[in-house]
Amino acid sequence: SPDADTAMEVATSEQHVSEAIYDCVICGQSGPSTEDRPTGLVVLLQASSVLGQCRNSTEPKKLPTTEEEQIYPWDTCAALHDVRLTTLQRYFKDSSCLQAVSIGWEGGVYVQTCGHTLHIDCHKSYMESLRNDQVLQGFSVDKGEFTCPLCRQFANSVLPCYPGNNVERSLWQSHSNKCMQDLVQEVEDLQEQLGTFPVSISSETNLSKEMESVMKDIKSTTQKKYTDYSKSPGSPDNDFLFMYSVARTNLELELVHRGGNLCSGGASTAGKRSCLNQLFHVLAMHMRLYSIDSAYNPWRKLTQPMQDKNSELISEELPEVPVLYRDVSSLLLIQILTMPQPLHKEHFTCIIKVLFTLLYTQALAALSVKCSAEDRMAWKESGALKKNTSSGEKSWEVLLGHVISELSKGKIYEEGETEELTVVNPDSVECYLQQFCLPFLRITSLLQHHLFGGDLPSCQEDEEFTVLASCLGLLPSFQSAHHFTSASCLDWPVPAFDMISQWCSELASFADRHPDPVKALLIQEPKWDLPRLLQLPENYNTIFQYYHRKTCTVCTKVPKDPAVCLVCGTFVCLKGLCCKQQSYCECVLHSQNCGAGTGIFLLINASVIIIIRGHRFCLWGSVYLDAHGEEDRDLRRGKPLYICKERYKVLEQQWVSHTFDHINKRWGPHYNGL
Repeated sequence: SPDADTAMEVATSEQHVSEAIYDCVICGQSGPSTEDRPTGLVVLLQASSVLGQCRNSTEPKKLPTTEEEQIYPWDTCAALHDVRLTTLQRYFKDSSCLQAVSIGWEGGVYVQTCGHTLHIDCHKSYMESLRNDQVLQGFSVDKGEFTCPLCRQFANSVLPCYPGNNVERSLWQSHSNKCMQDLVQEVEDLQEQLGTFPVSISSETNLSKEMESVMKDIKSTTQKKYTDYSKSPGSPDNDFLFMYSVARTNLELELVHRGGNLCSGGASTAGKRSCLNQLFHVLAMHMRLYSIDSAYNPWRKLTQPMQDKNSELISEELPEVPVLYRDVSSLLLIQILTMPQPLHKEHFTCIIKVLFTLLYTQALAALSVKCSAEDRMAWKESGALKKNTSSGEKSWEVLLGHVISELSKGKIYEEGETEELTVVNPDSVECYLQQFCLPFLRITSLLQHHLFGGDLPSCQEDEEFTVLASCLGLLPSFQSAHHFTSASCLDWPVPAFDMISQWCSELASFADRHPDPVKALLIQEPKWDLPRLLQLPENYNTIFQYYHRKTCTVCTKVPKDPAVCLVCGTFVCLKGLCCKQQSYCECVLHSQNCGAGTGIFLLINASVIIIIRGHRFCLWGSVYLDAHGEEDRDLRRGKPLYICKERYKVLEQQWVSHTFDHINKRWGPHYNGL
């Protein structure tokens, strides 16, 4: 019948609109990515320690030019995260510690793409032809390195595109009228179905093989010491931690590239060529091979009051990490990557609402530890007075009062007062709570943008919290800014006071056994500044005079070719055989330990900068110029040299955006001899 035909036509035309079509830059054909013949994105995988270099001060550190000046690595992001994980591992069960933090601040893996796609089988034959071609400039085909056949950008892997990328997007977008309780239950049911994928991808198809192979590439991109944090080597929890941390590293770096906040909206180039969506599919496929122990599913602890409180005290082994010590952004990634993909928007929003209640409680607990005993008493009383009002669950005063009275049951506030941070007036409390929650809202908004499309909103800095909260569906839309309080974003799946009491009781029982670390683990919110290179003095002579006669700390001689790392300030012997360890010279070794394979060194006697990237190096040029704006390499002319701030900015920009490989052309192998 004619009706059936038109129905068929409509169905097929809709099918074509929604399925993503890719052009292969090698054979020129266009078509969807299929299980048998997958298409992939040309990507460059790089180990990166850029995030680990963030400090919590807005002033950049200066390069020391006198004996008195020193740089301590204790206040870097990497150092603080390391201390936190070690502390947790001392008191809590290892597998649970490895789900309470993210790694990848040091030696994380950053994935970037030029945006061009190719059939994976075409790519394999392209690599074969490169192997037979002798004229290769500085890259190694055996390590999988190649240049994109279309734009010649440097690359070293191919990230498979998941079939039918845009098919269900419109369906997933629809807002639901389901109540919070139903959604919470649906999310839990979905997590229980640990089948690998809704599309019947068996482990034999080409697509799943390619996904496995890119996962191997991602793991081998960084050194083993940056992926091994478990107490028992080879534990699956290690892999699990590594995988969701790759997602975290890439989201955090994109945030850095956007300037550390989302005020500029989607205008930034950072979002233009993102491959986060494809990366998420690869990670999710692998995460779902590990079942989260269903008896220990963090989702239940966040959404259900637990019945048996006493079982923990009896067991001999270490307890689980208390919910209030868990990193909420890590929990978000675990929840999302272990659910069947693609995710429904309503479930995504439900997960965010639940996690926001936890984050908010963490903020209140951290605040209660920071204020004085008198303030605590006052908040406790004023909160108790308003507790039975209808809006009690959405008032920070009531909730703060409840947190304080619950935590007072343990020995949490007993220790000597911490440095007084007396936050008394309500405005500063509101401001503190928003600042505490903003990093999570930023990461989540970026994630939502990549998973579901839709633009990032633009906003002024003072309204970033409200705009992101409403963009994530946390805010009933009728709120006007001047009546706004962050607590109005709370949507409790179960009565708030029951949940908070349960989370606080975990801390109270921990405090009875170990009163010392309780507070330190609660206060976990230094505001990280963007990563910066060291600040250099105006005049080159200042550097030269201090470093060219300086003795090396390792071999105690004056190096023939002294160099200094512009990321951390370490002084090293370039090419010095004196400091060689296991066939690695000191600069190469330092680039591995400090930058996970990337090093930026200023050669003192030549005033030029060299970059080490993995097994290659290049001369970058100088950031010190004479009065005519010219370099004086090897200091032959002896003219006074002054810092060129623009050049130094460019160097820093290339370091932060991981583009050394694309911009600098003359790379050569260093054979570990630098």
